[in-house]
Amino acid sequence: MNELQISSWNGTNDLFNKSWDANNDFHMINTAETVILPSFIGIICSTGLVGNILVLVTIIRSRRKTIPDIYICNLAVADLVHIIGMPFLIHQWARGGEWVFGSALCTIITSLDTCNQFACTAIMTAMSLDRYMALVQPFRLTSLRTISKTIRVNILLWAASFVVVFPVWVYSKVIQFKDGLESCAFDLTTPNDVLWYTLYLTITTFFFPLPLIVACYILILCYTWEMYRQNKTAGRYNNSLPRQRVLRLTKMVLVLVGVYIVSAAPYHVIQIVNLHISKPSLIFYVSYYCSICLSYASSGINPFLYVLLSGNFRRRLNECTKVRIKMSDRELNNIDNTLKSSF
Repeated sequence: MNELQISSWNGTNDLFNKSWDANNDFHMINTAETVILPSFIGIICSTGLVGNILVLVTIIRSRRKTIPDIYICNLAVADLVHIIGMPFLIHQWARGGEWVFGSALCTIITSLDTCNQFACTAIMTAMSLDRYMALVQPFRLTSLRTISKTIRVNILLWAASFVVVFPVWVYSKVIQFKDGLESCAFDLTTPNDVLWYTLYLTITTFFFPLPLIVACYILILCYTWEMYRQNKTAGRYNNSLPRQRVLRLTKMVLVLVGVYIVSAAPYHVIQIVNLHISKPSLIFYVSYYCSICLSYASSGINPFLYVLLSGNFRRRLNECTKVRIKMSDRELNNIDNTLKSSF
């Protein structure tokens, strides 16, 4: 078993076999791990933190909340949970894999990071099912699409994520490697443990929900194409406004799901490929680090997708911004009046 499999959470714990010491590529990989990767993740952390907080504030301050708002709000919370653990990962990467925050915090951060993977996938799947019900079955399943039931669904998804992540609570800890380095990793000591854990994580967080998501959008596309053909035959080219809103929301969710798949698929595929590699090559390490960057990138990209793809969200964001500007002007006027009266 190679050491990359042991540290499948963050890939920073003594990744390199001793044979790499005699290779000039070791220095290149070490620089990428301790400098380039932490810097890139730091940028994602900063933009994602600001963007997702802005999304939450915009939705919370909105007077009328919709069902997609509930899913987007929970997705933003999941991204923030992901971002919370980033500074600890950055610190560990920058120190060459050394963990200095204690075993308890190692378990908590690792579990939250993995819980985010389950939660994001579950929310994306639920959003896809909601888009299917809203567009293809708008009248038959109206009783299932209410604000209260949507909130309950999201609570159940979070609860299920914490339950499914139980193996991470058990196996994540600070372990000491042969060279004396203490690092936060999974304590998987046998190849069989690594095999089953990797399959468990990749299947539950990616390969199992992926067919459900794809099936929903295939049905949505088939329905949309059939409606287009019927309208064309009947000479009706303009859809009603509610239908256009549903289509725009469906387009936004489709883009979000597409970004999630593109960002998550390389990491999970590389984890599966790594099970069959005894001595990783330079290309493999480069691909592995790129997959890590992609897996974190969606947390910083999602807020900008909401703004670009949702006109309703842009409108509410502008309203929140204008309210804040008006409050600031009022505060300045009050200060100015106070100063004048004092003089």
